[in-house]
Amino acid sequence: MAADGLHDVGEEWAQKNTFRQDQITRDTTVEVLLYDDTADALADSDDIGDITTEPTTGNYSRQTLTLDSSDFSLTVQGGDLRVQGTPSFDVTGTTESVDAWAAVVDFLSDVVNAERSQNPHLISSAAFATGSRDLGEIDTLNINVNLTLD
Repeated sequence: MAADGLHDVGEEWAQKNTFRQDQITRDTTVEVLLYDDTADALADSDDIGDITTEPTTGNYSRQTLTLDSSDFSLTVQGGDLRVQGTPSFDVTGTTESVDAWAAVVDFLSDVVNAERSQNPHLISSAAFATGSRDLGEIDTLNINVNLTLD
């Protein structure tokens, strides 16, 4: 099942953005992608390379949400502060099924991954509350992306 909340590299990204801004170039965007977590079964320690089921057919492409814009809103849900975005995916002609989303940012992960250069990393992922979606049956998929720092 998709890790609910931040992955290990996502925790590194969040901590650097909060406490060590001298070690990170602040991101201006977050990419959101779709995948089949029933097959990939992401764990907290997984990263972007562990997603093998991102759609490759039709009009599907990752959606970019801009930070510091109306792409994200802050809400309180169940006592937790949530950052919510609502990307819309054009999936016309896309034939795969998906049941989860993931958020990706580019940064240097020198704590978790001992990197020497910046790379795309999985910061957060979650399964759809509604279950799997067959993209071959729809042309547009709108999802809610909730990012938390837990």
